[in-house]
Amino acid sequence: MTKQTGALVTYGWNRVAYNVVRSLAKNNVKVAVGDVSKLAMSRFSRYSESSFKYPSFYQDPAGFIESLIKQQDKHRKSVYLPVHEETFIASRYRSMLEKSGITVPVSSIEILKKLHKKDRLHDTCQNLGLPTPAIVKIESLNNIKSLLADMDYPLVVKDSQTNSAKGVHYIQSEKNAFQELTEIYNASKFSPFLQQYVEGEGYGVSLLMNHGEPRAVFTHKRLREKTHTGGTSTLRVSTKVPLLEEYAIELLSGLNYHGVAMVEFKYNEKTGQAYIIDVNPRFWGSLSLAIQSGVDFPYLLYKMAVDGDVPAVVSYKEGVKVKWLLGDVLTLFSEIKHTGKFIAPLRSYVSSNSDGFDDLYYDDPLPFIFQSAYYLKKFLTTMSVNPTQDALLDIDTV
Repeated sequence: MTKQTGALVTYGWNRVAYNVVRSLAKNNVKVAVGDVSKLAMSRFSRYSESSFKYPSFYQDPAGFIESLIKQQDKHRKSVYLPVHEETFIASRYRSMLEKSGITVPVSSIEILKKLHKKDRLHDTCQNLGLPTPAIVKIESLNNIKSLLADMDYPLVVKDSQTNSAKGVHYIQSEKNAFQELTEIYNASKFSPFLQQYVEGEGYGVSLLMNHGEPRAVFTHKRLREKTHTGGTSTLRVSTKVPLLEEYAIELLSGLNYHGVAMVEFKYNEKTGQAYIIDVNPRFWGSLSLAIQSGVDFPYLLYKMAVDGDVPAVVSYKEGVKVKWLLGDVLTLFSEIKHTGKFIAPLRSYVSSNSDGFDDLYYDDPLPFIFQSAYYLKKFLTTMSVNPTQDALLDIDTV
C-alpha cells in the first residue's frame, strides 16, 4: 500500500502540469503547484491544495531549487515531479533535494543529455542499433555550400537542443537554400545540423521506466500539430504499434533510464519503416490522452517514487481521441496564416471530434480561462503561436 505523502509540481502555467496535479489529487495526494507567475492556470484548479511562486529556472536555477526546499520545509511535500525543462535542473541538483527530504524520480543529467540533445540522441541510437535519420553537422559557415551540393530536398535543419518545434526548420528547395541555411545558422543559439527527411506519420511511445525496466507503455498517433512544421500535437488518438514500443523500450533500457519519457517516431504505415526522431526525457504534451485512456503516468511515477516500484500496466483503451482545445484553436489560426485559406482549415477543425480535452474539464473550468489569458498575452507580445523566448534551456550549462 502506498504511503501517502504530499507532492510538489512545477511549471504550473502549462496544461501538462495541470494534468499532473489532477492525477495526483484524484488519488488523494495533496499537491503544491509552483510557477513564476501568480496567474498560472494550475493555481486556480480545485485540485491544487496550495501554490507558490519561484524564480525563473532559466535565469536563476539555484534560487529555483532553494524555493523547492523551502516548500518542503513549510508543507512537507516529499515527492517532486518536475514537468518540463526544469527536469534538467532537478536532475543536476538531485542530491541537494534528496538531502532536504525530497525524492525526485528522474535520471542522471548525463543520461538526459544523451536523449535531449539531438546529435547525441542520433549517436545513442546508432550505438544501440536503432533506426534514426542520418545527420550532417554544420561545422562553420564556410562548409554550408559544400554541404548543400549533395543534399536532397526538403531539408530538415535542427538545433542540437529543441522543444515543441522550436529550433526546427524546413528548407523546401535548392532555390535560396544557401541564404536560408546561413540565416538559420547565424540565428541559432545551439549548434544546428542537417537531418535526413523521412516519410511517415507522427507517433509517440510514452514510458515509465524503473532503472531500465518498463513499468508502463502507451502509444499514440498524432492527428494534428500546433504549427505546420510540427511540434506539440493538438489532436491525437491512442493506439498500439508493437514495433515502435519495442524500439522505445530498447532505447531507454539501453541507458538504464529512470522516470517518464516519450519517444517520438516517424512511422511509414505502408512500408513498416520506423525512425526515432526525438525524445522528451520528461512529461510530454499529450499526457492527458494516456491518462484518459487508462495509463495514469503521474500517479504511477509518484507511487514508484514512494514505494520503489509499481505493477506493470500492460493494457489501455485504444481509439480514444483527446484534443488540446486552446492549442487546436491556435493551430487553426496558424494553418490559415500559412496556407492563406480559410474554409478548408475551418472545416477540418469543426469536423474533428474528440472524447476529451487536455485543458478543459467541466468540473474545474477556471484553469482553462487562465490558460487562455496567458496565451493571449504571449501572442500579443510575440505575435507567434510558438514563441521561443525563455522556452529553451541549454542543458550543457545546467
